[in-house]
Amino acid sequence: MSKTAEILNIISRCLNYIVAIPMIIFGMIGAVLTILIFLRQRTFWRNSTITYLLAGSILTLIHLPTIYFSIVLADGFNIIIYNNNDIICCCFYYFFYVTTVSPIYFACLAAFDQYASTSRRAEFRHRWNSIRFVRLVICGTILFWVILYLPVLFITRRVNGICLITIYEYRILNNYVLIPLFFTIIPAISILIFIRGTIENLREIRIINKQGRLQKQIRRMLIPRLIILFIAIFPFGIESVYSRATSAINKTDIRLAWERFIIQIFRLLFHVDFVGTFYIYFYMSSEVRRAFRQLYSQNNY
Repeated sequence: MSKTAEILNIISRCLNYIVAIPMIIFGMIGAVLTILIFLRQRTFWRNSTITYLLAGSILTLIHLPTIYFSIVLADGFNIIIYNNNDIICCCFYYFFYVTTVSPIYFACLAAFDQYASTSRRAEFRHRWNSIRFVRLVICGTILFWVILYLPVLFITRRVNGICLITIYEYRILNNYVLIPLFFTIIPAISILIFIRGTIENLREIRIINKQGRLQKQIRRMLIPRLIILFIAIFPFGIESVYSRATSAINKTDIRLAWERFIIQIFRLLFHVDFVGTFYIYFYMSSEVRRAFRQLYSQNNY
């Protein structure tokens, strides 16, 4: 192995120690704080957009210490938990997809909710902003992904000690169609459409005047989060297509080292959205900061 390849491999492992593990810790803290703040403040948990964001934070709290931490252990410490037995193997892949894709779509649904809440048509606003309806949409969204990826539970096994999807045709479908489409293309298009639609709606003076302080605060913290998500989801789709397209190629040590390094960067970038949501909300919203101070005061008295 060349010296350059060795250096790149060391850097890739160090990224797990120095960056990924702190990201998981801060991401879990942020997810817990988001859940506590949104649930304890009546004005928050009665808001439809916040309800979508709350659902995303709950799944983030599941994803980071289980799925992403398992990946960090494998890449940084060579502790590959999901290669130990078939049950862990199939469960890992299944929950990897379900807990990764669901928060992305909850953010997209929050963007749609803001579009609906700024609509000029009162009937349209009331129909889509109903808390009861939003909760049904959240349950339906999770159920959709649970069912869509159910085959993964039955076709994922260890082969020669390596956990993978055993049916070649499904791997092709997953890498070339499902991941690029559901993890990148549809969310990216949705974010663009709903942000643009919301901005166009807000140009109506009458609608702006009707918007309360909380709604304005929600938009202030949601739009930066959507921009970060828009940027973060592209590497995920690119990695999926590239990995499958080059899987049969004999690669040199230096190429493998560069690929490991770039994949680490892509994974870190993708998880910025999972990790940074609370800190975006805290920075952009005075309502969140006020709720955080109240939460802190209650726990110190």
